[in-house]
Amino acid sequence: MKRREFLTAMTTAALASAAPGIASAQQRLAMGATFSTSTYYTYQVGIANYLNTVVEGIDISVQELGGAEVATQALLRGEVDMGLSLTSSDHAARNGLAPFAAPADKLRTLYFFAPAPLNLVVADESKVRSLADLDGVRFNPGGRGTSTERQVDQILEVLGITPEVVRAEGSDALEAFKNRQIDAFAKIGIHPDGLIQQAAASRAIRFLDMTPEEQQKISEASGFLSPTTVNPGNFYGSGQNDGVATVQAAVGINTTADLDEDVAYRIARAVLSEAGKAAEGEFYPQAKSVNTAQLTIDAAVAPLHPGVIRYLEEAGYTVPDRLRP
Repeated sequence: MKRREFLTAMTTAALASAAPGIASAQQRLAMGATFSTSTYYTYQVGIANYLNTVVEGIDISVQELGGAEVATQALLRGEVDMGLSLTSSDHAARNGLAPFAAPADKLRTLYFFAPAPLNLVVADESKVRSLADLDGVRFNPGGRGTSTERQVDQILEVLGITPEVVRAEGSDALEAFKNRQIDAFAKIGIHPDGLIQQAAASRAIRFLDMTPEEQQKISEASGFLSPTTVNPGNFYGSGQNDGVATVQAAVGINTTADLDEDVAYRIARAVLSEAGKAAEGEFYPQAKSVNTAQLTIDAAVAPLHPGVIRYLEEAGYTVPDRLRP
């Protein structure tokens, strides 16, 4: 009995001593995340768990840090290996704009998973049929103090359009539209969007199309908004105009040139494949309608990581020169 107990104890000790060796064989990586109350945090935890399961040799932990700017600052300081990315914060980092003190030459894109298209919504009974028609129209450019408001203000300035701007919080702007105090508003988001649905329940709406020239002008002026097309479908009542031309920002995951190329390649292969898309849909349902690989190519501001480029080219995508390090 004593011998059996001794052997059991020795086996337990051997397993305990082996465990650190097994763990050390895993490359430990940290992912900077947004606030835990955000759906993007849920995505980051889900994708980290998925990658830990399907990509051999890595162990990703998620660290709650704050928004994309905070996560990117931590990334550039070497405190994390990857982090939440927003095209606007990537643009600021690459160009050394506030809050970044200097251009971040080593910033690299892993992928983008969530498009953030701009929707310009007008009352159908109004005479507004183009962006230029917004001149003099009572218009809310987005919730007061939001990135939507900042982006739309810049767009209006770039295009030389001067509506009668009504600044308000998102809920107040919705009530103003319902009560016919304004006739148009801006909202960033993929369809169906809850706020736009509430607006459409009170007044028939339509979406404004941008011309190709307007899309290009906005994209060049901002540095982080890319042309796109959205399809509102029948989410807001019958007769909605599909194929609406607009511009978009995007949310994703970035890294630096320090990440091993093979690790980046295996992460890209796991996430951007059909299996990856199916897995994303389990913890982030919006992913089901997104071509993550194409969104990455269309929206990226920072160069793609070489490992990502290798996967995309193997999968048959064309990577533009502007995204090569």
